[in-house]
Amino acid sequence: MTHKKQGSALAISLLASAICLAPNAGADQWALEEIIITAQKRAQSSQDVPIALSAFTGDMIKQLGATDFKGLTNVTPGFSVSGGSDAFPRSYIRGIGSNDTGIGADPSVGVYIDGIYASRNGGSLTDLMDIARVEILKGPQGTLFGRNSIGGAISIVTEKPRQDLSGELNLEVGNYNNRVLKGLINVPLIEDSLYMRASGSLQKRDGWQDNVIGGKHGLSKGRANGRIKFTWQATEDLNINFSNSWSRYDEMSAYTDNLIAPASVPFNSLTRIIDDKNTTNGNFDLTGNGNHLAPVEPALKRNLRDHNLSVTWNTNDTLSLSSLTSYRTFNTYTASDYDGTEYMLMNNEGSTESNETISQEFRLSGNTDTIDWFIGTSASHERNAMDFTISFVDAGALPGSPFPSLNFGAPFYENSHASSETNSYALFGDATWQATEHLNITFGARYSIDEKNIEYNNPLQTNGAALLGGAGFIMATAGQFVDANGNPDPSLQKRGDDWSDLSPRLVFDYAFTADAMVYASITKGYKSGGYNTYPTPNSTTFLVTPDATKSFDPELATNYELGIKSTWFEGRLLLNASLFSLDYRDLQVRQISDGVVQIRNAGRASNDGVELEAKYHLNENLTLLANASWMQAEYDEYTNRGEDLSGTPLLFSPNFSGNLALDYSIQLGDLGELRSFISYAYKNKHLYHEGFEQSGYGTVDARLSLQSEDASWEIALFGNNLNDKAYVTNYIGQAATFGFVGITRNTPRTLGASLHYKF
Repeated sequence: MTHKKQGSALAISLLASAICLAPNAGADQWALEEIIITAQKRAQSSQDVPIALSAFTGDMIKQLGATDFKGLTNVTPGFSVSGGSDAFPRSYIRGIGSNDTGIGADPSVGVYIDGIYASRNGGSLTDLMDIARVEILKGPQGTLFGRNSIGGAISIVTEKPRQDLSGELNLEVGNYNNRVLKGLINVPLIEDSLYMRASGSLQKRDGWQDNVIGGKHGLSKGRANGRIKFTWQATEDLNINFSNSWSRYDEMSAYTDNLIAPASVPFNSLTRIIDDKNTTNGNFDLTGNGNHLAPVEPALKRNLRDHNLSVTWNTNDTLSLSSLTSYRTFNTYTASDYDGTEYMLMNNEGSTESNETISQEFRLSGNTDTIDWFIGTSASHERNAMDFTISFVDAGALPGSPFPSLNFGAPFYENSHASSETNSYALFGDATWQATEHLNITFGARYSIDEKNIEYNNPLQTNGAALLGGAGFIMATAGQFVDANGNPDPSLQKRGDDWSDLSPRLVFDYAFTADAMVYASITKGYKSGGYNTYPTPNSTTFLVTPDATKSFDPELATNYELGIKSTWFEGRLLLNASLFSLDYRDLQVRQISDGVVQIRNAGRASNDGVELEAKYHLNENLTLLANASWMQAEYDEYTNRGEDLSGTPLLFSPNFSGNLALDYSIQLGDLGELRSFISYAYKNKHLYHEGFEQSGYGTVDARLSLQSEDASWEIALFGNNLNDKAYVTNYIGQAATFGFVGITRNTPRTLGASLHYKF
C-alpha cells in the first residue's frame, strides 16, 4: 500500500469516527473555541469567511512549539517552506512559490505583520513573539491586502496594548544548550486613553552540526527581538496605534551536505551521509597540490527595524477611515559552501542584502443593512542592494581541461553589486452583498501598477580567472555588456520596466444552516515581472547580451474553488473541506546553468486538489484535530535547457500531506490543570528540484504542561521531531556544473522545559 493510500484511508477513518462518536443533541456539550479573524478586514469567525485558510491562536502556536511561521507547515495542508538559512525562507502554498533569493523578483507568498507587507524573503521570517494569531490564506490574495500575493498570504497579528496592568516572563532550556528568555509588560499610561505594551526575547543555542574539517558548529542560534506598541484612544471615534520592533540575528546557518558527487573524485566517507549531525565542509585543494583554505563558515547576521503607524477614524456608525504607514529596513549577511564536500569547488564567500521600504495605505470601509464593503489604495517604495562574492576552483586544473597546469587549482573570486528600486501602486476593494437571508455574493477587484529598475555595477574582477583579464566568468563587468549587434554598451547595466494588471474576485456563499455554509469562488492573481539579479555572460564569448538583462514577464493565476465550512453538535465538531483547481501561467522559475542562477518564465502549470480539516471535542477533556491535503500539481508547459518537463510535479508539492493531533487536559484540584498535546505530521514524496525527490516522512511533536489553578504559573516539557526523522530542507545546485549537488537537512530531535509566570 502506498503512502498516499494510507493517508487517504487515515483521513476518511478520522472523519467517519468523528461522525459516529458524535453525541445526541440533548447531551452535555463542550463547544470548540471560536477563532475570530480579520482576513476580510472586519472581525469574523473563521467559519464565516468563504476562503480556504488555517488560523492559529497564540495558545495553539505554543502547543505546536512553533517559533516562526515555518513551524506551522506540518499543520497547514498544502503549505511548505524551503531554505537552508532563516535569512531566505521560500514559502509555497498549493504549489505556488518562488525559489529565488535575489532582489529582482518578488515572493509568491506574501507575509504581512500587523497588516504590513514584508517585501523581501530576507526580512520576512521573524520569531513569533506575543502573537494574537496567525492566519494562512490560500490562493491569490489581491483584494484584501495593500500588496498583492499570487500564491497566498501569511498574516501575523501581534497582541495589542490593553487597559490592564499585566506582564509575563518565560524561561526555557533545552538540549544543545538552548536558553530562551521572553518577557512582556502591559501598562495603562493614561486611564481609558493611552496604553503601552512592550515585549522582548533572547535566545542562545549551541550548534548541533559538527564540521569534521574544523570550524564552528553549524546551526547555532543567537537572537534578540523587541517590540513596543502604543495605543491612544484620542477620542471615542479616533484610535491611533504606533509600533516599533527590531530583530537581531548573529548565528550560524547550516553547513552544506553533499548529495551527488562524481564517482571518480575521492572524498571523505562521511560526505554523503545526510542523516547524521556531521558534515565535511571544507576548502581542500581538489588537485592535491596543498592549496588548502579554511572552511567557509555559514554565518547568518541580520538587523531589522520596523516602524508602523495606524490610525482609525470612525466617522459615524457605518463609515470608517483607516491609514497604515510603515517604514521598514533590514540588512542581512550570509555565507555558505555550495558543493558540500571537503574540496574547494564553489562557495558563497559572503552575501549582503539591504532593504528599505516605505509604504502607505488608506482604507475606507462601511456597511448598510445588506452590504459590507471597503475600498483601499496603497503605495510603496522599495530600495534594495545585493553585494555578493563567489569563489571557484580554477577550472584549468580540472581533469580534461586544455590548461591542466594553469594556476595549480588555486581558487579565484568574483564580486557583484546590484541595486534595485520598486514602486508599487494599487486600488483595491471588496464588497459582500447579503442577497437573501442565506445567500451572500462577494465581489472584489485589484488594479496594480508596478515599476522596477535594476542596476548592475560589478567591479573589475582583479582576483578572477587569469584567462579573462578582469572580466567576469559569472559576475559580468561593464565592458561585457553589449547591444544586439555585439557592440559594447555599458548603458545596459541599467534596466527598467513596468507592468499593470486587473485581478477580480467573485464569491458566492450559502448558509444552509446557522452553522454550515458552502461557497464557490473564482479568484485571479498576479505577481509583477522582474529582473535577474545576476545577468548571464555567454559561456563562449563571455559577453552579456540584451536577452540576459531584459525583464521577465509577470505571473498570472486563476483559482477555482468549492468549499464547505461547518460546525455540528452544538459546536463540538468542526468539518471543513475545499476542492480547488488552479491554472498558473508564466511561472518565474529559477534555473541554474553552468553555475549561473537565472530566472525564466516557465509556461503553464496546474494544480487540482482537495483539503480537509476536522476538529472534534470528544468529551470535556479531549479534542481530536486532523487535516489533510491531496493535490496534483505539475507543469503543463515547461522546457529547461532543451528538456521537456511537462508533467513534472511542481516543487514542494506533495500529493498528500496530513496531520493528526490530540489535545487532552484535566483538572487536578488545587494543583491546577494538566494538559498534554501530541501531533503527528506526514508529507508524501515531493520534488525539491527537477530530478531530486524527497521521500515521504513523518514527525512527532509533543508538549506536557501543568498550569496553576489561577493560571499565573505554568511548567512544561516539550519535544519536536521526537522520532528524530532526517529529511532534506534545501537543494543547492550551483555546483552542479562540476557534478556536485549540495543539500541541507532538518533539525534533529529537540527537547526542552519551560517555566512561565504572568500577572
